[in-house]
Amino acid sequence: MSRKFLSIIVAAVLLITTLFSGCSAKQDSTSNTKNEVSTSQKQENSKPVTIKVGIWSSSPAEKKIVDDQIAAFKEKNPNINVEIETVVGDYMQKLQTELASKTAPDIFYLDSMPAPQLMSKGVLEPLDDYIKKNNIDLNDFEPSLLKAFEWNGKIYGLPKDVNTLALFYNKDLFNKAGITEPPKTWDELRSDAAKLTKDGVKGIVLSSDVARYGAFVYQNGGSLFDGNKATLNLPENVEALNFYTDLITKDKVADTPQNLGGSWNGDVFAKGKAAMAIEGGWLIPSLKEQAPNLQYGIAELPAGKQKATLAFTVAYVLNKDSKNKDEAFKLLAFLTGDEGQKFVVDSGLAMSSRKSMENGFKEKYPERAAFIDSMSYAIPFQFGLVGQTLVDTANKASDAIIMNQAKDAKEALDNAQNQIGQ
Repeated sequence: MSRKFLSIIVAAVLLITTLFSGCSAKQDSTSNTKNEVSTSQKQENSKPVTIKVGIWSSSPAEKKIVDDQIAAFKEKNPNINVEIETVVGDYMQKLQTELASKTAPDIFYLDSMPAPQLMSKGVLEPLDDYIKKNNIDLNDFEPSLLKAFEWNGKIYGLPKDVNTLALFYNKDLFNKAGITEPPKTWDELRSDAAKLTKDGVKGIVLSSDVARYGAFVYQNGGSLFDGNKATLNLPENVEALNFYTDLITKDKVADTPQNLGGSWNGDVFAKGKAAMAIEGGWLIPSLKEQAPNLQYGIAELPAGKQKATLAFTVAYVLNKDSKNKDEAFKLLAFLTGDEGQKFVVDSGLAMSSRKSMENGFKEKYPERAAFIDSMSYAIPFQFGLVGQTLVDTANKASDAIIMNQAKDAKEALDNAQNQIGQ
């Protein structure tokens, strides 16, 4: 083959290559232009929507969590504007008024206690279809917390956080009394409280309400509510409430916060007037403010026949009358999902409702491990449609014992059960 002929072939190949290359580039350019137009049109057609979120006024720390979550959400969803409606005062009263007038926020806080009232009235949107469509992993939620927002087989809320009850104890007072570790049983609780009661200090402060003594009821194998009926006067309940109130009335190693000059257990504990208190994680920021130098520890509640504690949880729920349910659920899923829940864990104000976040919480706050460790046996504070009536009546029962208006827990709880009429 001559050098001239070879040159002709090479030139031809180069020409063909150039032609095809130019054609391909032209096609790519056209394709890219079409994609850009399509994306642009899609963005233009995707009209911005506004989602309102209803929360209650709790603390600046909690408001900051929500603000940070929403800021992170809006970075990824610029076409969804989010407005926060913070309710100061009676949250449920305002919420029910807004629901009746169809002006309630698209999604909003709902505590587990009043949840059955709203779930049963049909003002909330069932979330099952949205959960399935968005591939939400329900297995990552603590089952007991999720159950608190189920009604007639449907899910109406995804828990946003949780707090359990634990035992706060004053390390300095324990050391002075020669107590090396917090009590683990009822007998140890009574014994330690007796050693700590001196010099104007009570061993433990006990509020007279079922949101605290209810944990002792469950520890004793009792129950407060079964299915759809109050079960206040069970023998196990009587025994538990007698133990609880005896610490005040007979053993004299405990007293109510009011009798110790406080409005709640946290005040009394912060002032050093009681060596122990039963509270949730909400006490921590209060102690930081009221008693920054107080040396204290947090332990699981002393057990009776079994371990038990109460769980207080709140969910985000979707308004049945929301005009933008898909976008509202997208925000709801973010707030209760991994990304949103990181802000909860980082704050330390409450625990995430997701099991996958528990280890991260314990690593960040090892001194608060008792809250996480008690989740496996925590019972949500909820009593169906009779909820608030049960709470009010059960509180009066413990008050009656402490104020000598009933001779013992049996009489007080029998009266309470009769008042509920179930």
